[in-house]
Amino acid sequence: MVIDLRSELVSRPTPKMVEAMMEAAKSKCSFGLREDPTQKHLEELAAQILGKEDSLFFPTCTMCNQTAIHAFCSPGESIIAESESHIITSEAGALAALSGVMLKPIRGEIGFMDIEEMEKAIHPGDESRSKTSLVVLENTHNRSGGAVLSPAQIGQIFDVAKRHGIPIHLDGARIFNAAVSLNVPVSHLTMYSDSVSVSLNKGLSAPMGAILAGKKPFIQEALRVRQMFGGGWRPTNILAAAGIVALETMIDRLADDHKNARKLAEGITGCKGISIDLQRVQTNLVTVKINHPKYHLYEFIEKLKEQDVWVIPFGFDSLRMALYWEIGEEEVEATVQAFCKIANR
Repeated sequence: MVIDLRSELVSRPTPKMVEAMMEAAKSKCSFGLREDPTQKHLEELAAQILGKEDSLFFPTCTMCNQTAIHAFCSPGESIIAESESHIITSEAGALAALSGVMLKPIRGEIGFMDIEEMEKAIHPGDESRSKTSLVVLENTHNRSGGAVLSPAQIGQIFDVAKRHGIPIHLDGARIFNAAVSLNVPVSHLTMYSDSVSVSLNKGLSAPMGAILAGKKPFIQEALRVRQMFGGGWRPTNILAAAGIVALETMIDRLADDHKNARKLAEGITGCKGISIDLQRVQTNLVTVKINHPKYHLYEFIEKLKEQDVWVIPFGFDSLRMALYWEIGEEEVEATVQAFCKIANR
């Protein structure tokens, strides 16, 4: 049995999702970009949960992020983001290629931007310098091992941004993991942002899709930009049906993933040549630093694969694992055993 921990993206839809998709497949495809009733239901439900006026169904969360950037910024303007944000590390330079936008990266501590440096980076723009038009946050923070930004931290960034009249986009691909970890309604985390993106196919395990939410005029503009970026997809009803089930049934159970991630991290901490910053194991992601006398990172990953445990490299000397609904206590124990068997050999 392969234990695939590369990402939650590899998880299968739940039986309820499959049932809902099969039922949706019986209905006729709608023509308009927001005409389909199942899609409408998903968008209304998502907006309500996220505490926003409206939302729009997208193929991917990356497209959500890039649509928000394009809607808020004009070419030549700049955005501020933490230096290891997903929009910088994992979206193929899209903010420059698609929107002609400059980036002002700000160093962070476990995903939280230095407030003083952030404010210094803001500029109203003049004949020589770029206008700062957007602040982008990421919660949970992928490169910090799924670490959570608290409402207090987000509020500090919000205060600075609003003092300068700058909107905030929240890359909330795993925002429900953050809310469950903090035991607060997700709207307590989204209230500080003008727009928010959410993945439906990560912790929530829908087969595909994401949500971009914000005020109605913003979503109307996002509809145009999504079409321009090639996201005017149809039919939407089959995957929207799975998204509804994801929002209705998969949020609260994220606590199980967090518990299993912690158990996994603690289980392999004592293995030879392995170190984990347990402070960063706050949700469903586990980042492991490999400093083994016998195996370098990629050799260690290959050895794990021989034990039917699949992980991904995460930087120069680290690997990452993601837990989801199909990874339970049995899979966690088998993974711990595989790590220790290789490391202590």
